[in-house]
Amino acid sequence: MSEEKPTFKITDRRLFNPDGSPREDVVREEETPAPTPTAAAPENAAEPEPAPAAPESAAGGAAQAARERDAAAPAETAQEFLMLVEFVASFAADAMGMVNHAGEAGQEVNLPLARQCIDMLGSLREKTRGHLSAEEQRFLDMILSQLRMQYVSLTSAPRGGSPAGPRGFTGGDITGGR
Repeated sequence: MSEEKPTFKITDRRLFNPDGSPREDVVREEETPAPTPTAAAPENAAEPEPAPAAPESAAGGAAQAARERDAAAPAETAQEFLMLVEFVASFAADAMGMVNHAGEAGQEVNLPLARQCIDMLGSLREKTRGHLSAEEQRFLDMILSQLRMQYVSLTSAPRGGSPAGPRGFTGGDITGGR
């Protein structure tokens, strides 16, 4: 019983050499014109679709997918961005004891986690500067300033009293009551 072993052809699609210099023997996909979509003709129906090319890197593939999604549905993308900001902000609010959990007597404050979440939102703000709509920018700025004020109030508060309770803001303030 002899089994045929499949043969594979491995193609190096990296754009750069190990020393960081650009490779000259690689044809970049951006330089090749993309075929224009046409109505499916009966003779094209029998042709198999070519396998998708492997992404150059995980970040490159994600960036390409993001560009395609942005072109397809800008309103949906704006909503997804606002949800991302709310998602990270909710972790920061929870870490600062601003979220009431049903059935729990005391809220635990985790300032290192809160600071990490606030720093992530700050980094997101810096990296997206100039690429956000006015609504997205206002929302991110508002959330970030409220979280920073709450963090400062927790870190500068005297050590007496209940350090775990919320001070000043609530989770509803951060998420806009959503």
